[in-house]
This record gives sequence, structure tokens and C-alpha cells, in this order.
Amino acid sequence: MGWKLAPGVGFCLAGEDLIFLDVRRDRYLQLSGERRAAFERLCAREPNDSDAMEGLIDTGLVSRSEVATAIAPLEVEVPDADLAAAAIPRAGLTFIAAAARSLYWARKGLLPGRLAATLDGFAAAKRAWAGEADDIGLAALASVYGEARRWVPVPPRCLVDALALYRLSLRNGYAPTLIFGVRTNPFAAHCWLQSHSAVLTGTAEEAHNYRPVLAI
Repeated sequence: MGWKLAPGVGFCLAGEDLIFLDVRRDRYLQLSGERRAAFERLCAREPNDSDAMEGLIDTGLVSRSEVATAIAPLEVEVPDADLAAAAIPRAGLTFIAAAARSLYWARKGLLPGRLAATLDGFAAAKRAWAGEADDIGLAALASVYGEARRWVPVPPRCLVDALALYRLSLRNGYAPTLIFGVRTNPFAAHCWLQSHSAVLTGTAEEAHNYRPVLAI
């Protein structure tokens, strides 16, 4: 028996701070003091006493595992390129309508209690995805989306746009990666969609200001 991160939980070191994202509880959490020390011992597979483990369990960040599981902060490469220099394509009415449906769907996906289910659906679809990586095609789709969403009266919001484009990508045979990131002093959170070679929502410069904490 061992321990693992609870479903929907990721963590990172942002500077000197140990920051967690728990999408099922819709919260960011910082561990410090005895709880941080206990978690670091758990990561190093060093023993904890019952009081220390009880404190960690109470956070909801870890759960029992039938096998020993490595617990490590997220490590993911954020591309240096984005779509800022890409040619602006023309979005037809059919695609604008598809973008609008995805944007309104994404807003509903952020209602209380729905985000975790939305992300679980994306993760399951990505695991079942049988296509081949096509960064050029995905970038082209993202560029058309960026043009189309200008005609949709939904205020820009990083998570709404990332969810909407993720949905469109899956429906067009692509499987991007959704990244949640954090920074501290002061604390701020951001998310973006990326392929292997480019940031697809927002800018690469902005994404590099945040430490990835969870990837879908």
C-alpha cells in the first residue's frame, strides 16, 4: 500500500512556495509548516507518524494507493512560440457558430461543481484519442478560433477560451494540452492551451510568467 495525489490534484514549487491545485474542490492551496514537512517526507518516501499523515489526509490532497506511486511536482515544457505572428485567417459563419456553441458550453462548464467533470471528460477523450500529433493543423484551428471568437459576445477569460478551444480541437481530431499555472508574491493563476510547439491561447510570454501546476 502507498499514497498518491488525489484525483484532480497537481502541485508545483513556485519560488519557495509549495502550491496545489485541487479542481474537485475548486481551490488553490499552499502547504507550509508541519504539513509541508510531512508532504515532503511522503514525496521522499520517508516515514510519517500517524498525526502527520492525518494532517495530510485532512487536506484532501492525497489518497491511498494499492501500489507505491511516485509523487512529484508537475514538469512540463512551455513552448516559446505562440500564434501572435500567424496569419489571420477568415472565419466562416459555420465556424463562428461552432465557436459560439463551444464558448457558451465552456461557460456552463465553469458552474459550481462542473469543472472537475469537464476536465475528466477531456482527459478520458485524450486517453482514447488515436490520432497523430499535428501541430500545424492544431495551430491553424486555434488561429481560426481566435478570429471567430471576436464575433461572439462572451468576455475573454483564459479558462473559458481554453475549454472552448479544447472542445473544438477534440471534435476536429486534435488533442492539445491544457495547463494551469500559478505565481506568487502576489498570488495569481492563469491557464492556457498548448501544443508541442506553440501556446494556442494567450501568449507564450504570459504563460512563461507562471509555473505549471496541473496539465490535462
